[in-house]
Amino acid sequence: MLLRPSSVALLALALVPLVACGKREDSGGDPQASRLDALERRLDSIDQRLGGLEKVVPPTARLQDDVRLLEQRLTGAEAKATQALETAKTAPTLPPVAPTGPAAGTRTGERPDMLERRTALAGLMTEYRRKLADVTKELGPNADAMERAAARREVRAWYIARRRAILTGRPMPDAAGP
Repeated sequence: MLLRPSSVALLALALVPLVACGKREDSGGDPQASRLDALERRLDSIDQRLGGLEKVVPPTARLQDDVRLLEQRLTGAEAKATQALETAKTAPTLPPVAPTGPAAGTRTGERPDMLERRTALAGLMTEYRRKLADVTKELGPNADAMERAAARREVRAWYIARRRAILTGRPMPDAAGP
């Protein structure tokens, strides 16, 4: 079988890229070849690390263990809640306990109801804030820090006395104050 010269040349040209692919080490000055080598090394190291991770703990087994533990905890919490509900349903009701302490002297009929107390406390808070603003305005920005603190303490004492009176249902202290 005789080959023509043009087919031999064509065959030689086809083999040149194949030979060049196998001989990257000879072309040390080629930047693309060195980049390709570096990328191959990085990919090999990543493959090794991924292979090591799969050997340590398979991810599905780890997730299954976590789910199993969470289900156990949830079942335990549900059991406790069910038991507490059953206990609450069967528990006998106790008679009310008589109040003790300083508030025991007032009868419940004399105390204002919750809505009245909340309204009174809201009004008191608004008045307290207004009084603090008035004190700050009266003293001015150049006032002594000790004087400003004393004035604010006086307003706070006024507020606390009235707040206690509202909460306990007692009459308000005298109107004299800051």
